[in-house]
Amino acid sequence: MVTSGCAGRVVVTPSDAPAAAATVLATRAAAHQTALVAPQPLVLDTPTQAILETATPEPASEPAPVTMPPAVVTIEHTVSTGDTLIGIAFEYGVPMAAIQLANDLGSETGLLAGQVLDIPPASDWASASPFWVLALVEEGDTLSGIAARYGLTLADLQAANRLGDADILRIGQPLVLPLAAPAEVVRAVPPTHTPPPTVAPEPTVAVAMDTEEAAAAVDILPAEPTVTPPAPPPPSGEVADWPMEVYRLINAVRAEHGVPPYGYNEVLAHAAALHGADCQQRGYCNHTGSDGSNVRARVQRAGYAAAGAAECIVYSKTPQQAVAWWMDEAPPNDAHRRTLLSTWVTEIGIAVVPIGNGSYYFIADFGRPGGS
Repeated sequence: MVTSGCAGRVVVTPSDAPAAAATVLATRAAAHQTALVAPQPLVLDTPTQAILETATPEPASEPAPVTMPPAVVTIEHTVSTGDTLIGIAFEYGVPMAAIQLANDLGSETGLLAGQVLDIPPASDWASASPFWVLALVEEGDTLSGIAARYGLTLADLQAANRLGDADILRIGQPLVLPLAAPAEVVRAVPPTHTPPPTVAPEPTVAVAMDTEEAAAAVDILPAEPTVTPPAPPPPSGEVADWPMEVYRLINAVRAEHGVPPYGYNEVLAHAAALHGADCQQRGYCNHTGSDGSNVRARVQRAGYAAAGAAECIVYSKTPQQAVAWWMDEAPPNDAHRRTLLSTWVTEIGIAVVPIGNGSYYFIADFGRPGGS
């Protein structure tokens, strides 16, 4: 035991706490015994001193009760093959961001079989949708820019992260994106490229895909293929018929607008299915594959010789809802609608990929054959 004395004070190291406690208690007992054996005489020099000595002492104030914070109760979830972050979020009624924060995942949404995740209480995220997700601040980012990129208001983004106007963002700082739908649906990223002249739309087409279209609908830049994703399992039950139902609905809409029907191409459908499997694995979907590929690279990798390509993706529950969402757009923000009615691309392939909670990614890949 290490002790030091100062006006009767004893300082005890933690490792010797039990022995020190016994010493202190013994010292106090000895002092008490001495006081009983040899009491000091009471001397009254003045009436004032007598009053002070005989006055009833005020009771000592009791210490304020210590309130312990409530314990955080989490549930452990062991990731199984096929689990996705969005699927787990739906299962437990919490947003993806809550799971990412509780497990220090950052913006990562991919999971590994056997990985153990802490699932926080749903009551802590009562007002959040499962699509809330984390994004990391990158160099040059501003809060208003991030809000615009994901179709959020600045106030909503600030409220979700408890940020004020004066707060400064740090590179790598995680931000909660309070999304009401998958990021690939709500994200509004303007196109940053101009198509090469060899794949520019012909001037005589009825509905042309041009550089003003959102990147969410059209991507015709060439890219070198890198990693081939695994083939997805074939759909089963009623869902197995949904790709052809989407195809039928799209051609019915085209007939209403006086444009010829799309031809169905199984190679395009396979490319869409491969991209869907990639989206399913990482837990979100957009027009850039996990290997950095764009739609033209993916259809070429699948074996489709494309002069140009386009892609539409939507998160929905039925073929009817998917097509209705694509068509429910008004110019100039009608990239999906124009793609469905285009006469520049002439073929289509469709994949429907389940993501949990009775919802699906509907992916339509469009192509114009003739590329090398």
